[in-house]
Amino acid sequence: MPITETKYIDKRNRVVMSQLAVIEEQDNRSFDIEFWQRLSDEQRMQAVWDLVIFDYELKGKSPDELRLQRTVENLCQREG
Repeated sequence: MPITETKYIDKRNRVVMSQLAVIEEQDNRSFDIEFWQRLSDEQRMQAVWDLVIFDYELKGKSPDELRLQRTVENLCQREG
């Protein structure tokens, strides 16, 4: 049983949930599952992208490196 649990929508329409629990109860993932299920697809993708940027910055890399790879090819017809 968590010691405290808070859930609300803030003024930016973001889901805010917090839980304070003892270490022995960390195996119960119901709080995490409920949190992620309450988010829209767009909010989940934004959270994932924020984590990717955070990971790059932790590794000392520039987030500017994160972009789609593009391959450019030029096809020409041979004469003859």
